[in-house]
Amino acid sequence: MPNPFHWDFVTPGLPDSAFEDAPGFSPTPLELRVMLLAHLRPRADSLVWDVGGGTGALALEIARLMPGGAVHTLERDPEAIELLERNRQRFDIHNLHIHAGEAPEGLALLPPNPDRVLLEVGRPLEDVLRAVWGALQPSGRLVISTVNLEGLVKATDTLAQLDAHDVQVVQATVHRMQRRGSQAKLAAAEPLFVIAAER
Repeated sequence: MPNPFHWDFVTPGLPDSAFEDAPGFSPTPLELRVMLLAHLRPRADSLVWDVGGGTGALALEIARLMPGGAVHTLERDPEAIELLERNRQRFDIHNLHIHAGEAPEGLALLPPNPDRVLLEVGRPLEDVLRAVWGALQPSGRLVISTVNLEGLVKATDTLAQLDAHDVQVVQATVHRMQRRGSQAKLAAAEPLFVIAAER
């Protein structure tokens, strides 16, 4: 097993290059991870659900910031699960737990009553959103991420029906400088909608 990745800084925002990736799976960019974390507001002892783990970049960021808490991620893709486990070992994180399954049925695999939930928009969104909302502790926070307008509209409409409090919507676009020869330009990552709400 390779040596654990070493990072001395207390701020969130691990470099993208620190995570292993695979074709079709790349880590959420650093800047977007920091924004999602800021909206999630985990406590030192939070129980966090991460529904749709992907590479695990965001789940690992959360887990390393709250050693007294736990992150449980639900992922349906076997390749993503393998990648998640490799990244978990790379960072020597012991409070990140990986569960194979698909929401909403797979949510039963996770420990009950989370106080924080991360949800990447997928289908069927409304069923999954209602299921995680029902599991969320009173005054708990839900953060939803989506790259499309359809997901944004469906998420905000459903949250309105659920009488969610303090609903916030942000569109985030990250531009990074890239050099090609002697020229430098700003290249945009895919825009992301962040929807945060409190129960």
